[in-house]
Amino acid sequence: MRGDVSHSLRAADDACVQFSGLLARSESPSLAHFVRSLVGLDRTAAQAAFSGFLADRSLTPPQIRFIEMVIDQLSARGVIEASALYEPPFSNLHAEGPDVLFDGNVEVIEGVFEVLRQVNSGLVA
Repeated sequence: MRGDVSHSLRAADDACVQFSGLLARSESPSLAHFVRSLVGLDRTAAQAAFSGFLADRSLTPPQIRFIEMVIDQLSARGVIEASALYEPPFSNLHAEGPDVLFDGNVEVIEGVFEVLRQVNSGLVA
């Protein structure tokens, strides 16, 4: 019986070490961040977070498409770093990035960055 307990404790320790290594290799700051990066963010939650932007009638079709792409990426990847908004597929809409795409609507792109910070904030340890 004592050997079974000892074996179980070693197995649990090994599993913790393996999990810690996996988390470190993923470069995720927390378990929540790691899990969301695997399963994505619920599409309804992503749409709700950005609904105010989609309702803005002053946005151009490429700007609306940009917001939709953010929702798509959050649904698929779970997290998006702000720097990713300057890379493909986002840069396919405007090579100079969202700052130029939203020229004249600075408050919108600042709002997008803020929503991304809020979405990601609960995932950091």
